[in-house]
Amino acid sequence: MNILLLSNNGPNYFNFFNALSSMFMRDGARVFVAVDCAFSREENRLDAVGFDGIYDFSAFFMDHRTDRAILHRYAAFDLNGALLSDFERAEAYGIWGDKADIDYFDRLKSALLTYFDWIFEKHAIDTVLYEGVSNSFAHYALFVAQSRGVRYWGLSGSRLPGRFSLTADPLADNETERLFHEIQAGRVIVEPIVRQWVRDYIDGIENITPDYMKINGLERIAIVSRYLRRDRLKKIRSLARHAFDSRTAAFQAGNPLRTHASLFLRNLKRRVRARDVTRLYGKPVSGEHFLLYPMHFHPEASTSILAGAYLNEYEVIRNIAFSLPEGTRLYVKDHVSAWAYPTRDFYRRIRRLPNVRLLGPNEPTKQLIKQSVGVITLTSTVGYEALLLKKQVFLFGTVFFGFHKGVTKIDKPARLRSILQERLATPPEWNDQYNQDFASAYYLATLPGSLNLMLPACKAGELAEQVYMQLSARARHLSEPITA
Repeated sequence: MNILLLSNNGPNYFNFFNALSSMFMRDGARVFVAVDCAFSREENRLDAVGFDGIYDFSAFFMDHRTDRAILHRYAAFDLNGALLSDFERAEAYGIWGDKADIDYFDRLKSALLTYFDWIFEKHAIDTVLYEGVSNSFAHYALFVAQSRGVRYWGLSGSRLPGRFSLTADPLADNETERLFHEIQAGRVIVEPIVRQWVRDYIDGIENITPDYMKINGLERIAIVSRYLRRDRLKKIRSLARHAFDSRTAAFQAGNPLRTHASLFLRNLKRRVRARDVTRLYGKPVSGEHFLLYPMHFHPEASTSILAGAYLNEYEVIRNIAFSLPEGTRLYVKDHVSAWAYPTRDFYRRIRRLPNVRLLGPNEPTKQLIKQSVGVITLTSTVGYEALLLKKQVFLFGTVFFGFHKGVTKIDKPARLRSILQERLATPPEWNDQYNQDFASAYYLATLPGSLNLMLPACKAGELAEQVYMQLSARARHLSEPITA
C-alpha cells in the first residue's frame, strides 16, 4: 500500500494518526504525509515518525501561481463549495483577517489540486488516510482521489455507542441506505446477536449519549482551568516561534500566534456573556404543540459541508417561525457545546421572533423529542434520535438517515409552510421492525470501536491498534476502492 496521510492542527489527532501510520509501515506499507503547514509539522512531531516523505502545503502554496488548466480539468467537482468549511473557520477564528480576496481563492483551489495531483502521481498513492472529510484540505484530497479511483479512508465517530464510521464522500454516504434496502429485501440477514444489540439500543435510546459528545469537552466554559496549565507554556513557546508566519500561506492555521489569540478571545467572550445568555432562555410550556429545532455547533463539518446553504441559523429559524401552521410553536434548543458563542444580539433576535421559545442547552432533549410533533433540523443527531423515538423529521441538510420514511427533505425552503401543513396534518408512520432494520443497517455500516482522536499518546496507541485491525482486514478483502 502507498498511503497518503493528511495532517493538520487538529488537537492531539497526531497521537492517533502517527501511531496508526506506524503500524501500516511496520507491515510494509509506504506512508507519505500531506501537512497543511510548518507549524502543524512541528506540533504533530511528524519528523520523528520515519515517514517516507513529508510535504508542506504552505511552502508549496507560497510559490504557486494559479493554473487555470487544472481548475478546468477538475471543474466537474464542487471546488467552490469545498472552500466553505475553511472559510467559515477563518471567519469564526479570525484566521485570514482581510488578507484573502477573489484571486487568493482561485490560487488556493489551483494550489490544492496541483499539490495533491503531484503527490498522487509521484508516489502512486492508493489510499488516503484521515478523519472524515471535514475541511477544504481533505475535500480537495478527496477530489483528486476520486479522479484517480483511489480510496479515501475517513475515520469518524458514529451515533452508535462503541462503533465508528469509515467513509469517503460525506455527501454520498449511502452505505446505511444500501444495507437497509438489502435487509428489507431479505438479501442481507442480520445475525441474532446484532438484532438483540439493536433492540437493546433502541429501548435505551433515551439514556444514551453518542461517544463524540462525551469527549469534546466543549460544554465547559471555564477559562482559568483551561488556559493556566503547565503544558500551555510549551504551547506558547511554540506559537512564539511562528509569530511572523503568513496569515494566508498556512490557510488553515493562519499565523498560529494570532489565531490562538483569537481562539482565546472567543472563549473569553463566551465566558463573559454566559450569564446574560442564560437569562434569555425560556422554558417549555406544558401541552404546547411544537416542533423542536436543535441549534448546531459552528464551525463544523456537519453544517459547513453537509448543510452549507443553511449556515446562517438565524435566517433558518426566522424562515421556520414565519412558516409555521397556526397553533404550532418552534422550540429552539441551544447546543450544549456551542451555547454562548453567538452574540447576545443573536439570542435576542431569536427571542423576538413570533412563535419561538428559546431553550437552554440543559433542557432534556429526549423528553422534548417525545413531547414534540417532530424535529426540524439541518443535520443534527437529534433528528436521528427522533426517528428512533418515532417522531417525524424535517431535514434541510444531507445526512445518512435522510432516506428514512420518517424524514421529509426541505429542498425548497419557499414551500416550507405548505410542507409543514401537509406533514403535520398527516404524519408518516412506521413500526418497530422498520426502525430495527434501519438501526441494524447503520450498525452493519459501522465498525467496532469508540473513536476518540483526542487521546494522549499511550491511549491513542491502544486505540490505533484496534482500528488498525479493522482497516487491515478491510484492505485484505477489498479489491476496489471504497466509495462510501
